Amino acid sequence: MIEVQIAGAGAGKTYGLAEALIKHIKACTSHKKTFALTYTNTATAKIEQEIIKQHGFIPPNLCIQTVHSFLLNEIIYPFSSFTLGDVYNDASIMSVGNPKYKALLFKHLRERNVIHAENVYNIAKQIVDETVSKHSNRAKKAKVQRLLAILENCFDKIFIDEVQDLDGDALRIFEVLGSNGIDVYMIGDPKQAIKYPKALDSFIEKVTAQEYATILEINNHTRRVPTEILAISNGFCYEDQQQESLSEVVGELMYIESTDAKYDDLLNSYIDTKQIVCIDKKTGRYSTSSKHRYSFPREIEEMIRESNHKKDKTLFVKAAFADFVDDVAKDNAKRAVNKLKARHSLTLENYHFAQLYELCAKCTEDNVQFRVQSIDSVKGLDADTCVVIISPNLLKYLTKNNLSRANHFNKEWKKVYVALTRAKKRLVLALDHDLLSDSDMSVVRDSIGALGFVYHD
Repeated sequence: MIEVQIAGAGAGKTYGLAEALIKHIKACTSHKKTFALTYTNTATAKIEQEIIKQHGFIPPNLCIQTVHSFLLNEIIYPFSSFTLGDVYNDASIMSVGNPKYKALLFKHLRERNVIHAENVYNIAKQIVDETVSKHSNRAKKAKVQRLLAILENCFDKIFIDEVQDLDGDALRIFEVLGSNGIDVYMIGDPKQAIKYPKALDSFIEKVTAQEYATILEINNHTRRVPTEILAISNGFCYEDQQQESLSEVVGELMYIESTDAKYDDLLNSYIDTKQIVCIDKKTGRYSTSSKHRYSFPREIEEMIRESNHKKDKTLFVKAAFADFVDDVAKDNAKRAVNKLKARHSLTLENYHFAQLYELCAKCTEDNVQFRVQSIDSVKGLDADTCVVIISPNLLKYLTKNNLSRANHFNKEWKKVYVALTRAKKRLVLALDHDLLSDSDMSVVRDSIGALGFVYHD
């Protein structure tokens, strides 16, 4: 049986999921496992904290994981050889680099029994779904049915938070499990489906008529978003999903401009005090990543580790990366990559070069002054103040100027909804004149003023 719960931003999805989990665990007398799944490690930590807050501890038969970890550890690693004849015993998240080398990279990984993170949903679907072309005869379909019987004896119930972040393949996996004796509870918000904007809508439309699925009443309350802000965000909701605020805060709508002497200080103060400061994508003075997170792609790191030396392997790789970064700063990308190749006698494929050139570009970001968050990364987060740095694209969607119906509820539209629903007290638009150089600023001020935003004095 599959249950689908739609709940908007600030509806208390994680709290409600934890409450339902605890109730289920207390009533459960089975030896089977119960799973709580979500998209990111940060989100799994939130579920853990909420369960500990409500229950005092994590029950031993409850497994809290990301969807990727669940599919790898419970389906792909143990059963890929059984239904597909392919063995996987490790996973990689290395940068793909140039898309035209993607297939070659995946092939090299597969030869080493490694699955790339981008393939996890699709491979897991092939393992459990007898309707895919891999299972073309009765014997192969019988293997899949045998596997599903095994899983039914092992899994009691699967709870999935933020289900809107899953693609069509992942949703199909849980449809197969839910229609084969495993209870699946899904909760999410189609209005926040940025990466796969149509996937959850299509899934709900598909399963609504099925006997094994129940679509629960939509929860359109929000405990977080104040009334004044909700008046704008509701303009980005589906017709039957406009929200009602339970917050006692009225909310403030403000804007700041880069021509103001206090602009930089205001922005830095919001960043320093851990408020949400976000942008749709890195541009101009605004970066959405930290340089210290960069490292060599995994295969290249392994080549360097195993090159002919007698030094500490970890320190050797760190030193090699430091040298590479210095070369990138002093020389162009091509010379830096060639120096790395010669220094460590590396044999590189075309996709390795693509990965390294991409790394060079990241290490040489120009004019970065503010390190902020991407709108994609702030889903599930909230703060008293949310500052949204307005790009031309965000402005177009926010004001809906010259926006055709075809662009409604697409990826960019849903980014605006996410950005608008993070603040508990104050929503601030940051107008950087350099980013909006092609816009008439008086028209911009009039447009956002019509939405209720006032100058931040």
